[in-house]
Amino acid sequence: MFRLTLIPFVLILSLLIFGVVSFYIIKKLKQVINFLRRKTSEIIQKRQQEKTRQEQQQKLPDIVKNGQDQYKQLQQNHAKLPMEWKNLLQPLLDDSKLLLDEIVESFNLNDVLAEQKFNSIRSFFNHTLDALVQFSEKLNDNHQTMSAEQREKAQQNITAFKADLLRHQEALWKIKCIDFDVSMDVIKERLKK
Repeated sequence: MFRLTLIPFVLILSLLIFGVVSFYIIKKLKQVINFLRRKTSEIIQKRQQEKTRQEQQQKLPDIVKNGQDQYKQLQQNHAKLPMEWKNLLQPLLDDSKLLLDEIVESFNLNDVLAEQKFNSIRSFFNHTLDALVQFSEKLNDNHQTMSAEQREKAQQNITAFKADLLRHQEALWKIKCIDFDVSMDVIKERLKK
């Protein structure tokens, strides 16, 4: 008789244990599935962003693509320099990146004035960026054996680069101002109607 009363108790206890274990297993499976779904969506999003970036890169003129490659080379050369020269060249890298990003963004946004902006600083891509890369390579090769006179010339070149980059930034700024003025004139005309 005791055995007969023990069977329902064991059955209820085993069902309870089975339910609790099943609950935790299902909970863990949901966590794993959610984690996998999240990671998969992140990977897909990254691939889509990379694909759109590559498509935008292909739309850029060749000279801008070469400019981006030159800038990467400039960054690599900058990383190899001693701290003294890194500090002196960092503002040049920042200004170059600013100009390059402005032009790339204009082309990516299909800006009406993108071609005009590009043409206004074409010499940045043709001359300045190329000269900066060559200058940084020479500094990498010769920074240990430079005389005081050569150091002075290098610092003068850095000043000349700063002035040149400032000139390019001003050219871009003028185009932006013209773009703003034209936009304001168009808005005024529309408001008059």
